[in-house]
Amino acid sequence: MLIEDEVHGVIELPRHIQEIVKHPLFQRLKHVHQLGLIPWSLNRTANHKRYDHCLGAYKSAKDHLRAIERNSHYEPKLPDWCRQAVEIAALLHDIGHGPMSHAWELLCHHSFDHEENALACVDLIFNDALDQELVSLRDDGSGRGVQLIKALILGCSDSLSFPMMGHTYIFDIVHNRRCGLDVDKWDYLRRDNKRLQILSAVEMDFDDVFLQARISADGQRIEYRYQDYHRIYRLFEARSRLHVAAYQNPLTCAADVIFTKAVQRLAPELLNIRSKDPDWLKLTDELVLNIIEADPISRYIKEPQRIVEVSSDDCSGSNVIRVQRSIPGPWEAMKSEEAFAFFGNKRKKRPVNPCLNPTIINKCYKLE
Repeated sequence: MLIEDEVHGVIELPRHIQEIVKHPLFQRLKHVHQLGLIPWSLNRTANHKRYDHCLGAYKSAKDHLRAIERNSHYEPKLPDWCRQAVEIAALLHDIGHGPMSHAWELLCHHSFDHEENALACVDLIFNDALDQELVSLRDDGSGRGVQLIKALILGCSDSLSFPMMGHTYIFDIVHNRRCGLDVDKWDYLRRDNKRLQILSAVEMDFDDVFLQARISADGQRIEYRYQDYHRIYRLFEARSRLHVAAYQNPLTCAADVIFTKAVQRLAPELLNIRSKDPDWLKLTDELVLNIIEADPISRYIKEPQRIVEVSSDDCSGSNVIRVQRSIPGPWEAMKSEEAFAFFGNKRKKRPVNPCLNPTIINKCYKLE
């Protein structure tokens, strides 16, 4: 099976991956917008779906894993079942997202966690498995394959009932809690910017961070080249700029507030639905938008030109929304240099001009 993808070109799916992609839980992602309400509030062309990103993360995981193996010649070789677990974890890492993606978590006041919700999806998909590769991941070694997939999605090996035996580095691929460099970011930054057209090709030049990395000598982590240090900063700078210009743009935040009010008034029962519930498959962006159409406030989602910025002096009244945000700069998002492991010639490390200050947003909007 071949998938045409706007970021990766053609993605080839082996038979066991095809079975996952054809599962109703994965097909549901075709009806969940990657960028939530941004296609309505900011940019109609940014209407790509979680389905696209998950396939892209799968391809990115394959590319990253192949690259680090080529660059390091690490022994012992990664067992096939672990390789499959990495690829499937990347494919399924966002399968638990609710309608409008992260907007749903904000609406639920973070009582809903898309990663925890994804774990139940993993179990449901593997319970239905027919392909022998998937059955083996589910049944062999007391279900070690499925256990590893879920641990990789969470980015935490603590839940494993078995040691990784020199392959702990794979926990830096899908959800890298150590330093934040993972294939999730690698795909969504490229994919989102391709639609949003905010950053130039030079500002998006960080592929070598992943393609030139290697496995550490002890197999505990992934190491990055000193000469790619500036590209690592560039990646976090790109992420920060997309947050300011799109993900947490004041108009996006205002639309999230409107969406939240409408759902809480008209359909609060939807907030309790999880992936294990039969109604989960129906819980899509279209369903929720159709329900909240009965609330007059919802018209501002489809008519964002009626959300008008006003001065802070006029920021009062039931038809006014105040947006306050503090968006960390790239240097803060990088945590610290100590979070990264480097190799190569340290003299090739290029200096960066770090942005130390957060971006502060304080705006008021009137619904006219």
